[in-house]
Amino acid sequence: MSGPHHPRLEALGYSEHFRAQMAKLGDELYPARVVGQHRRECDVTSEKGSTRAVLAGKCWDPDRGIEAADAQPTIGDWVALRAGEPPVIEAILSRRTWLSRTSVAKRGAKQMLVANIDIVAVVAAFSHPSADSATAKRSLNPRRIERYLLAIAKGGAKPLVLLNKADLDRDAERKAQSLEQRLQDCPVRPVSCHTEQGLEGLNRFLTPGTTIGFVGLSGVGKSSIVNALLQREAQAIGEERAYDARGRHTTTARELFLASEGFILIDTPGMREFALAGPEEADLDAFSEIAEMALMCQFRDCGHRNEPGCRVREAVGKGEITADRLASFHALKGELRELARDRPAHKKPDKSRHKRAAASGRSPRKPRGQWEES
Repeated sequence: MSGPHHPRLEALGYSEHFRAQMAKLGDELYPARVVGQHRRECDVTSEKGSTRAVLAGKCWDPDRGIEAADAQPTIGDWVALRAGEPPVIEAILSRRTWLSRTSVAKRGAKQMLVANIDIVAVVAAFSHPSADSATAKRSLNPRRIERYLLAIAKGGAKPLVLLNKADLDRDAERKAQSLEQRLQDCPVRPVSCHTEQGLEGLNRFLTPGTTIGFVGLSGVGKSSIVNALLQREAQAIGEERAYDARGRHTTTARELFLASEGFILIDTPGMREFALAGPEEADLDAFSEIAEMALMCQFRDCGHRNEPGCRVREAVGKGEITADRLASFHALKGELRELARDRPAHKKPDKSRHKRAAASGRSPRKPRGQWEES
């Protein structure tokens, strides 16, 4: 054992991962979880109760070589507090998982959204029957969902897709199954807060100590789902405008809620855009079926466009992968390349492989093929 057990903290998700870190920081500090954010102040909950804490100035030292997103707490973080009036956040404990995006205000800079979540639920919604086709596409856009899934995969949490307002679409079940087939390993569930359709089926994800974060556009019903699962009006809700499927930002800050059944929910404000946080924060792992087939392509650097011997394009021709799925892969891959150009390089190229090969008298392993388009 590396420290005493705190039943109150364990109910909030405190585990050996964080307990071991606290043991190295000294007895004068105690752990707490961030449950609300207010610029450089945070609402935290510890075994002593809930309070407002301030961030120690040293956490912002730019000379430490830490990105701003990692130098300040986010909702769901575990922090080390020093007693005082108010308590001071002296350290942010290493995160188990996270979800981040590129900052809207500063392109190329990472913005941490939630931390230490077990599941990230991406919420989309079926559109009102009177909505036009453009609005329907915006309400339930597979490519937008795939963008979220890329970032979730890189942060280490498990994904879940909830298609809310299923009572508006008679074909909701079939569309959910079709999307689940496209997304491969990600479960997709149609739900309705109005009729309570599908909510009971979420119980398998809502186990004690599990933290679930909700993300998605404004008006898709994230707060309504949170209220339904908590069985109380914890969050204010607002209706999506039927004519353009754009909701009002009724949730203005990320908040953490502990349910009486023991699971933990994090609600987030609606995001009108979700830009990936760069190649080191979001790769293409969510396209696992494309990655697997790419291993069988004739060329190692196959771009899956017009190269000969491309197993991926062959799979599209056979209907094993949809053309839209591959188009989404290309679009997101291009976005990652743009972000890589926007962000400054922090590390020098690793030449150790070539140095080791030279010292041993061997040549570095050559790729099995390189495709050059004429």
